Amino acid sequence: MKKIILSAFILFSLSVQSQIKAITEDGKEVVLLDDKTWKFVNESDEKTLETITSNEQLFEKTKESTFLVRSKNMDCGFYYNPKNWKIVKAPISTTFVEYAFTNNSNSNVYAIFGSEIMPVQSLKNLKDILLPMIQRNSDYFKLKKSEYRTINGIKVLHIEYSANTKGIDFEYMSNLYLTNGGYCSISCYTYANQFEALKSEMENFINGIVKTEKGGTSTVEVFTNPPPPMAPKKSK
Repeated sequence: MKKIILSAFILFSLSVQSQIKAITEDGKEVVLLDDKTWKFVNESDEKTLETITSNEQLFEKTKESTFLVRSKNMDCGFYYNPKNWKIVKAPISTTFVEYAFTNNSNSNVYAIFGSEIMPVQSLKNLKDILLPMIQRNSDYFKLKKSEYRTINGIKVLHIEYSANTKGIDFEYMSNLYLTNGGYCSISCYTYANQFEALKSEMENFINGIVKTEKGGTSTVEVFTNPPPPMAPKKSK
């Protein structure tokens, strides 16, 4: 099975050393951070991991999201605001990622749109496949939210989670949509200490997901690929 990497592809793109992990006396795994503090490897509440809630609010793309990008593999795509986002080359080569984006106002927020051909039976099944892979590749993981949402008339799985990757804390936000042949996902991530300020912009971006006929090979403007977001400088 192909790697179901979603926004977690950042886990493989940072060339810094992993954190040290240890086991407590009661058998729980912890990660030791560079600042001499520690966290449990998985701090997700068991109920949060097992349960998917339903959000009855109807979500729609913003009126500024006018540019449509279609998946080449699935009957889905998304609208985005070209004044706020630009397409760039993905930082790693993978068949999953179809488009990568960076924000025009803040280069520390990044986004990807991906798809995979595979027989996923339900959004719950997709969650059960995806989360263990993200957990295995994270030094620290916490699922904050997973809920069904109706966005632009389609049912999606919305997930939000925190992860410490190679010593850096990230926040992720994604929408996943099932098609007849597989699934599509649209995701944003940024540093944990910037998430609250950028949360609205990130959610507006991933709410552009729509059902549409898959596109053929098309020409899009692709800008020079930036490196992954630089870690904020520590104050002296």
